[in-house]
Amino acid sequence: MLYLLFDFWRTIVDPPDLDYYYRYRVDKLLEVSGKSDNSSVDELLPIYKRILDLFDSKRKASSIEIPARLEVLTFLSHIGIERLREEHMKAYAAPMVDLTTLKPGAKQVLEYLSKRDFNMAIVSNTPYHDMVVEKLRKEGVLQFFDSVISSHRVGVRKPRQLIFEYALESIGGSVNKAVMIGDSPYEDIMGAKRLGIRTIWMFREGFDVPPSDGMIKSLRELPRILG
Repeated sequence: MLYLLFDFWRTIVDPPDLDYYYRYRVDKLLEVSGKSDNSSVDELLPIYKRILDLFDSKRKASSIEIPARLEVLTFLSHIGIERLREEHMKAYAAPMVDLTTLKPGAKQVLEYLSKRDFNMAIVSNTPYHDMVVEKLRKEGVLQFFDSVISSHRVGVRKPRQLIFEYALESIGGSVNKAVMIGDSPYEDIMGAKRLGIRTIWMFREGFDVPPSDGMIKSLRELPRILG
């Protein structure tokens, strides 16, 4: 049996244009706050991006996850709102759930692999676990994964070993029978290889080829490369 660990962002789903992605988030946050209009979005989008950059730089520097709730609260304080509601977190998740698209062939490949001798888990750097689960559910692929592991729940981000160890434990896997599939040369490939996990790199334009054990340009290549 093989244990397959999948990155999520740019491995299972692709984002739209990121300016549109974050504009959509700000618009939804303002809408549920009762402050939505085009001029407000135009004015507040740069503020949100500065907040996002600040939190993301802290996340990447430490590989410690900072929950999205703190990011959202910081933004809301700029529009005079001090109380965070669940509607705000749904608004935060909206661009992930509504705008990202499954990689070509993803559903068919995941269904095929799930019927074979593979246990599969998502291993995602995300500050909000629920939006990954909701996206997988919406696209009809959640049932193919035995576990969804996020940095939000574990507390640390890839490339830290703990998140990979946690994922393997959740599906009863072992390092010597595991394969990590992801697009990030550092977080996915180098992170997994430090633990002794075999890796398959999802090719991404503009990145140097990392020292992975295999490379694919489409998820449709996975069944062949896994044998």
